[in-house]
Amino acid sequence: MALPIEIIEIVLLKLSVKSLLRFKSVCKSWNILISDPVFVRKHHLRQLQSKGSENLFLLKNSEVNSYGFSLVKFEEKGQKIETLQQVFGPYLWATVLCFCEGLILISDLSNKNFALWNPSTRTHTYFQATFYCGEAAFGICHDPITDDFKVVIAKSYDYSVYSCNNNSWTMLEKRYETKYNDYRVEYGLGVCVDGVSYWASTHKPQIVYYDPRDDEFKILEKPEILNDTKSIHVVELMGCLGMYCYKGSNETSVRIWTKGKGIDNHSWNELVNVENVVNVAKSTWRIEPQCLVGNEIVIRTNEPKDDGLVVYNPCKNTFDAFEEIKVFGFGLVPYMETLFFPVEKSGRIITGEFGFPIEKPETMED
Repeated sequence: MALPIEIIEIVLLKLSVKSLLRFKSVCKSWNILISDPVFVRKHHLRQLQSKGSENLFLLKNSEVNSYGFSLVKFEEKGQKIETLQQVFGPYLWATVLCFCEGLILISDLSNKNFALWNPSTRTHTYFQATFYCGEAAFGICHDPITDDFKVVIAKSYDYSVYSCNNNSWTMLEKRYETKYNDYRVEYGLGVCVDGVSYWASTHKPQIVYYDPRDDEFKILEKPEILNDTKSIHVVELMGCLGMYCYKGSNETSVRIWTKGKGIDNHSWNELVNVENVVNVAKSTWRIEPQCLVGNEIVIRTNEPKDDGLVVYNPCKNTFDAFEEIKVFGFGLVPYMETLFFPVEKSGRIITGEFGFPIEKPETMED
């Protein structure tokens, strides 16, 4: 007796992406179900709800060659990192620019060719910028209304939005409430949470964000207690927007805050004040929170000759180093399985010298 399609869907929603891709070949009805955008959306929401529970991250293998990434798992007890497998991206030499809900934006050395890469399905969408991208900031957004992933490239006075649904660019001008507002943002350091891209301003200590619902740049309110802060940085912490800040170079502690869930929730809670950072770094400016593992915080020390990871226990106010771990480029990238999204190409981009894509010969098979 065949099971009702509703029961089959409930079972399939609990499976991994790897299993779902394999089960698409079981029969035509399963293929149609797993490929259905409604099913993809339901599976994606389920993965978002459990995101971070497995403590999975992608870590660049080399300072010069980012073609290979290590998929690693952080153990909740002890300073242990388990390498699960190697994952290969579409470019030989590439820069990780940002990530959003399981998708990673990377570029080659030309900073003109981009790939929006899904490491869990080993697929990508390749596209090019039709404008100069030097000194720009990058972000990815997931529009909840249209289920469209949008790539945002922001410059001083304008920004361009690439729609994956439409495969097209739209250039927009930044609009300010007053002439004194400044939306300049840090190069390449976009943080994508709740489908929104956030950046820290380089001109004044504030956070700006791109709202995909109306394609507008906006300023995020921050706690009044931080008005005298000299520098603000943003990071994703367990699916929430995190902010860490310093009052000055002579400080010995770093304060970390988290924003409430939801685009329109501007409330903040102080997570922890990391004290005595001079024990692991020469300056607070070197400290970069990366993720939460249980009740501990994994921190990148970002020293020129010793760019490694330490775990901070806020209860004991102690630091413990992870042995034989080097961090390159963007740092730790949270890994999340997702079936999103329809792509024009699968497998790896065929690359020539310096990782630039070349036209694929018609006789070559994937």
